[in-house]
Amino acid sequence: MRIHILDKITGEWAQEWTVIWFFFATVALGTGFWLTTEHTPRDWFYLGVSIIGLLCVVSLSFRRNVAGNGFGMLATAGETIVQGTAGAVGLMLAPMFNFFTHLYGIFYWTKNTDGDGNMVPKSASKVVWLVTVVFIVVGLALFPTVNAWLAAKGYGVVANDGSKFLGVIDFFWINVLAFVLSITAQATMILRYSFNWWLWILVNFVWLIVNLMTQNYIFAIQTMVYQVNAFVGLYEWYRSEQKAKGLD
Repeated sequence: MRIHILDKITGEWAQEWTVIWFFFATVALGTGFWLTTEHTPRDWFYLGVSIIGLLCVVSLSFRRNVAGNGFGMLATAGETIVQGTAGAVGLMLAPMFNFFTHLYGIFYWTKNTDGDGNMVPKSASKVVWLVTVVFIVVGLALFPTVNAWLAAKGYGVVANDGSKFLGVIDFFWINVLAFVLSITAQATMILRYSFNWWLWILVNFVWLIVNLMTQNYIFAIQTMVYQVNAFVGLYEWYRSEQKAKGLD
């Protein structure tokens, strides 16, 4: 399905869209920073990491290898510190995993580029979809056991303190879901599967809940900004995949 406005944004208006999106995203983050924080050094650090994250995700959505994965390594290193100090350990572990996938992606994407030097996405078979679903299910099933084992060893874990989102969903399970979904989405992205953006769209909803519950409003705003980019990335990758197959 062709969507005219997205064709423009991912085509001839790509540069203009990137500048406009980045400008308004930075303004949104800056506003959140100014109105909801005490402007401590840690708050400034959060803001800096979130802006690097913007550069990362917009570069990845347009399949820029060095920029996307390079900024990704910086952003995930910072996010590990951010989420850990905010108390969201489920999101602290994911960036640690994602850092190394970005490192791998720099070399792997270089081997799979088009004439313009952009990474060429690929479609997923039914087997890949099945493996992904199984990975998520198994991850959700095993995480509590691994979490308890880490606690017994004295490591930082996701606290199961009985807190709930809207009085219904345990914060513990939201963290678990955030971790499992995010590393799955990241892995499928680095492996160049276009459907990774569907996972990121879901991840962003979960991350938004975690960030709101931990009162990390800068990253809550960032997550909503990421969601806009995720829809653009989804369209851009699928269109590029079709072109690579000669279906455009």
